[in-house]
Amino acid sequence: MKNDVKVFAEVAILVGVAVVLDVVFGILSKGIFPWGGSISPAMLPIFLIAYRRGVKTGLFSGLVFAVIQLMMSGMISAGVIAAIPESPYVGPGWLKLILVYLLDYIFPFTLLGLAGIFKNSLTKLKPFFLGMILASSIRLIFHIFSGVLIWGSYSEWFNSEFGTNFGPFIYSVVYNSPYMVASLMFCMFVGYIMFKRDLVSLNLES
Repeated sequence: MKNDVKVFAEVAILVGVAVVLDVVFGILSKGIFPWGGSISPAMLPIFLIAYRRGVKTGLFSGLVFAVIQLMMSGMISAGVIAAIPESPYVGPGWLKLILVYLLDYIFPFTLLGLAGIFKNSLTKLKPFFLGMILASSIRLIFHIFSGVLIWGSYSEWFNSEFGTNFGPFIYSVVYNSPYMVASLMFCMFVGYIMFKRDLVSLNLES
């Protein structure tokens, strides 16, 4: 029971840190990615939970983070819901709305917890980095799918702004990849410093 309380407290603290980092770096990145996304180390606390407490706790933490993200982004407001563009790939409005919630928030952020599937992530650098790369790649895939299925019409804005001729898929890859790759590198850099200073397994009890 005592250990359960400690794990719950740890999850609450690290998810809270992730939310704060997301807000702060979201403000700093404002205007760079006009349709969402930011360069941020906010994923790192979720990775650390997954490394320290396992995949199940990591997935739970990612889900909590996803729900908070959903609420803070205003995606549950009627105004934002009404602004979701028409999509040639998704028909009914209710399905489009569900896909926005799932592909942009619930799936990509929850599955950050899969970083914990590699053994010895707290003691060896290779699994420590592989977990981040795997989870970040999965998140990117979901954002790309969302960019095609839901936000594909934004490719017209992108082509007009940058003089390109990209279809929805290439647009989604080009738009989402830079902030995701940069965020991954940010997490790996900060994580490496923490790893070398033995901060990732601090006060961990079996």
